[in-house]
Amino acid sequence: MEALNSCELIEEKNSFRLKANPNSDVICKYGEYVKDSASFYYQTHVGDFTIKANVTSTGSCTFDAAFLMVRQDNAKWIKLAVELGVDRRYNVVSVITNSWSDDANGELLEGNSCWLRITRKNDFFGLHYSMDGQVWRFVRAFGLDMNQSVAIGFGIQAPTGDNCHGTIENLSVSSSAVQDFRNGS
Repeated sequence: MEALNSCELIEEKNSFRLKANPNSDVICKYGEYVKDSASFYYQTHVGDFTIKANVTSTGSCTFDAAFLMVRQDNAKWIKLAVELGVDRRYNVVSVITNSWSDDANGELLEGNSCWLRITRKNDFFGLHYSMDGQVWRFVRAFGLDMNQSVAIGFGIQAPTGDNCHGTIENLSVSSSAVQDFRNGS
């Protein structure tokens, strides 16, 4: 596994524990700035795929998050996160970046953990989350022209602080996409 902006990482059996570097983020805020300092651990993958993991984020500041990511470069990427929101609750957050980032808060979570999944079929992507890793809920689906070879993996950020911890468990990657992007099956 390769790293971009490595952080404190402890690898255990089928699990990764991370501590974010202070003031780290990955965002291309429209017309203002590009930050590319969040830690990202990845492998290169060619073609269709599905990456999923049980993701836990334990933060103390707004926007602290652990996430899955698909990355072509610092101006084209997809992030699906368990993120601490401005309301001090954890959300499923998706960010799609094509020169500039959008930022969409999704479902509020009861806790600070859920399964996240990103799938690719050609240049169409589906984002889903699950509470049990079996029944998947739709976050969003969209087209995004990306290279056939991209980096896929997980990461952590602490944009405004220095105390975000994350756990990535049961990480798996397959070379196939889900069949139905809306219902997640």
